[in-house]
Amino acid sequence: MVQAKKVSVVVFASDEEANTITAAKEAGATVVGGASVIQAIASGEIAVDFDRALATPDMMSSLSKIARILGPRGLMPNAKLNTIQPPEKIAEAVKAQTAGMVQYRTDKNGNMLAGIGKGSFGKESLSENIRSFMSEIQTVKPESFGKGKKKGKKSGSSKNAKFYLKAFLTSTQGKGSVNIDLRTLDPTSSYFMSVPPE
Repeated sequence: MVQAKKVSVVVFASDEEANTITAAKEAGATVVGGASVIQAIASGEIAVDFDRALATPDMMSSLSKIARILGPRGLMPNAKLNTIQPPEKIAEAVKAQTAGMVQYRTDKNGNMLAGIGKGSFGKESLSENIRSFMSEIQTVKPESFGKGKKKGKKSGSSKNAKFYLKAFLTSTQGKGSVNIDLRTLDPTSSYFMSVPPE
């Protein structure tokens, strides 16, 4: 992934877990700690200027003290975003976050929403980010999904079910969007990230 800047990560891990704290620091975390870090954020000693936040499951109840600070900034660790990790996987998660892992979300209609770059990025950088994002989505694709299910059949994926139905590219505050040819975005297509024939 191409990034606009270095990603700073805070890790909330129990102060008793010295191995986890050391591993997170070595992996590139900006701030690592437990109750002391939570108290410092609550009192304003540590500015909330980091880009991502990770936590171990045992720290989630303690994070409720600063949920009103982290939540509006989109920094509250969340299992859906894979930002809650067991202690043995924290270092790996920090490396993934600092490498620029794209965070995406889905809505109740199955739409995937993600930021893939900035206006200052060049064509190659945006293309690389789209390629990385679509490849990641393909790897986490569920076994059963999509349109094309027949009535009366058991639930699950049918051979004709489509995972990608539509794709649009838009700027954050721009008007309108551009419809994208799905053949160029589907990693299973022979036209993936290329120009298909007319």
